[in-house]
Amino acid sequence: MSSSIILSWDEAKDKKVKSSDDKDLGKIQSTTKDYIEIKEGMIGKKTYFIPKYYVQGYDGDNIWVALKKENVKEKFERERPPRDFSEFETPDYIQRRESVRKQYPDFDNNIPRYTPIPGTSAAGVSTPSTKMVSVPWDTLKGKKVRSKDNNDVGKVEEVAPNYVKVKEGLIGKKSYFIPKYYIEYFDGDKLQTSLSKDEIKSKWERNSPPSESEIQTQEYQEQKKKVDEEKPQFLHGVPFMAPEPGVSTKSETTGEEVNIEWAEVIHKHVRADDSIDMGDVERVGNEFVVVRQGVAKVHHYYIPKACISNYDGSSLYLNVPSDFVRARFERDTEPTSAEIQTLAREAKTEGERRKQIQTSKRDTSTDKYEEGAPGTERGRKDDPLTSYRDKEPMTPAKIKEHEPTAVKREMSEKITEPGQTGTNPEEAAEIARKKGMAKGTAGAAETGSKSEQGAAGTNE
Repeated sequence: MSSSIILSWDEAKDKKVKSSDDKDLGKIQSTTKDYIEIKEGMIGKKTYFIPKYYVQGYDGDNIWVALKKENVKEKFERERPPRDFSEFETPDYIQRRESVRKQYPDFDNNIPRYTPIPGTSAAGVSTPSTKMVSVPWDTLKGKKVRSKDNNDVGKVEEVAPNYVKVKEGLIGKKSYFIPKYYIEYFDGDKLQTSLSKDEIKSKWERNSPPSESEIQTQEYQEQKKKVDEEKPQFLHGVPFMAPEPGVSTKSETTGEEVNIEWAEVIHKHVRADDSIDMGDVERVGNEFVVVRQGVAKVHHYYIPKACISNYDGSSLYLNVPSDFVRARFERDTEPTSAEIQTLAREAKTEGERRKQIQTSKRDTSTDKYEEGAPGTERGRKDDPLTSYRDKEPMTPAKIKEHEPTAVKREMSEKITEPGQTGTNPEEAAEIARKKGMAKGTAGAAETGSKSEQGAAGTNE
């Protein structure tokens, strides 16, 4: 592999293309001013039309794009070229195009040189490393800057191809134009420089940007060479170094210890407790992770680290549901430490509430199983022999309790038909039997056989 090769777009045809997660996408079939066309496979080929400014560079063997393969397939796989490229003109893509043009003024003619991210094997298996992750320069506007001697310098106001402009103070603001190669890393909260506060003030405080010759001193050239050797991805982004090496937590699902290297989770998926995908980790703060969701409409969730219950190497899992994440963690500005602690407490309360509900449901389910007898309505704690609802048929217990007194009499009583005289008990019993007044329905004396005595709805 020759990483010094400069490849023009005209020479890109038939070059292999790889995604940011080190997966093969196929070979370039053609290039236009707006996109590259890639064919994958021999039989049943898949075609991807990827907007040009997603290309990161050429390493001498492969052209790399700043997208995961799943994102390429989801957004850019189609059978025919796009008729109207404006559908790809999202705010994110426009911002990326402007950033790439600033970093690589010759991008329209040549593909930038690219060195794959350290920590990724040929098979695409990532290994934990603080060098394997970088934060794009264009996302650092508004971030705090600290000097080598741990003094506040201000906040990033502008990111240019060769420097970052930092503003300090509210009244009588001071401006510092710090050359990029003096920025060492980003810890999720602030940019760390390799210069002391006095060095920054004496060399780089001014009212207008420094010229190219002012920046490119011998000292700076040596600094640039050193950084390029140690952090080859520097031009694409600031090395990410979390303020803490990681954390150990216990998985709520398996009970096992889970060790999370914060530098490793950048760009990993995040799933809520109800299995909803909430987006990807964009950066890590001291007490929270920032999750980015969406392309055209972007949502940022500042999720307390206490809400992370598991990590399986590809996704972070939360112990709160998606509706709680959207309602409580979405914000436009970074929360304070006190706000994060409050959110963490709310999440804990929500988790306990949901556990109580689940426990109650399990108990209710058990009660239903134990209480319900065959042929009865489950969940009713009433005695099924004496309780009834409106429109239910008369039960034996109800009949016994509320028998009509008009027909409750002994068969020894005189029963005569109209025009009939006499009190023959046998005749009276026969008449009663024919009218359904046998034992079990009207409390009559035993008459006839057992089969004759049993009436509908009785247990005789």
